[in-house]
Amino acid sequence: MYRTLAFKSAKTAYWKLLVAKESLDVKKGEVYRVEVEKIRLPPNTIVSPLAIKRHGYGIVVDVKEDKPEKIDGERSIEAAYFLATSDGNVEEGDLIGVVKVYPVKTAPAEMISRVEAPEVNVRMEKKKVKLVTKKGRKEVEIEELWYRRWNVAEWFPIIADEDKSVEKGKLEEIRIKTIELPPNTIPVPLYIMRNAYGTVLDLEAVELKKVEEKTRINKVYFLPVFPGEIKKGDLLGVLNVYYISVGERSVQLLRYLTEKVKARIVYWEDEWRVNSSEIEIEPLSFKRSPLGLIEPIFSAENKKLIKGVPEVVKIEMLEFPSGTILQPVSGKSRDQLMLIDVMSFEPPRLVEEDKRITHAVVLPTETTEIKKGDYIGMMLVYNVSVLLEPYFFMKRHELRGSI
Repeated sequence: MYRTLAFKSAKTAYWKLLVAKESLDVKKGEVYRVEVEKIRLPPNTIVSPLAIKRHGYGIVVDVKEDKPEKIDGERSIEAAYFLATSDGNVEEGDLIGVVKVYPVKTAPAEMISRVEAPEVNVRMEKKKVKLVTKKGRKEVEIEELWYRRWNVAEWFPIIADEDKSVEKGKLEEIRIKTIELPPNTIPVPLYIMRNAYGTVLDLEAVELKKVEEKTRINKVYFLPVFPGEIKKGDLLGVLNVYYISVGERSVQLLRYLTEKVKARIVYWEDEWRVNSSEIEIEPLSFKRSPLGLIEPIFSAENKKLIKGVPEVVKIEMLEFPSGTILQPVSGKSRDQLMLIDVMSFEPPRLVEEDKRITHAVVLPTETTEIKKGDYIGMMLVYNVSVLLEPYFFMKRHELRGSI
């Protein structure tokens, strides 16, 4: 049923709103399945939650599709998995998150050179929802939007700005050195766990802004997979910050190149030892190919999983060539768990180097057991080209007119 597929993505994508159909009380650190107003997905689409927390009391980690094995067929999103970031409540009509929908065309992996991008014909809606902050609820009307994907991005390092002890499975809000996201950008975490102790699930903005405006990020939600100590200056992760154009707006690319920064990278030397080293991170930008692969992930061991406790599961090893980045496919994890990241117990490798993954990081939504050979989820594998001379690229590709 699950096999490696090639895909080509369209130049446009769109947002759909995740609106709660039920009310419930939530407790910090616990995962809840929240029924949402049904979102119908046309054939040949994949989805991903939009980063930057959208609800005052939690984040959407994944969504539940009625036909998770399908990509080329019609299906719908019926529920979202909501991880509470503080004690509070979800009410019917709350906007709990936003999902990005990417039209793609798939084909057998050996036909990657022949796959064509799909045509996109989407009807956007306006919805009245309740926007929730810790200060309260406000009824607003929000329009779903389509946007142009330029597949050009920059890397923004996520660096801790405080010391904090972390415990396995205990969600932490960690202050970071402020990141300023340029206007008309979407942040997406760079997957393959970048800190030995856990993974960044989402971001907290200083003030909620429209995508067309600058946004400052000063906190992240960090899910520890191992107990340990986070120190000020530690690298927690990296953001891919993609440039987009909303509707008919114009865009200028690569106006906000990040500065060279120093950080401490904390990593697994092997399965028993954690090591660290000081590194200097150069400003980097890249161009992502619209072509890629969808790789299924399979367990290589038997393991018991406890609801709400993240676990590292050994998987059938996957090797990737230099110039590739990975991303979990939302809505495609097996029942009773979410695939949230991948990792290896070995020193980190640059994007420009060959890499392999040996373990999946999963967050169970129910107490369950996984068997050797069981399907876990899917990863998108994109090819990227690092732009070593972004100034010349910027001059060559600067866009001033409407799309």
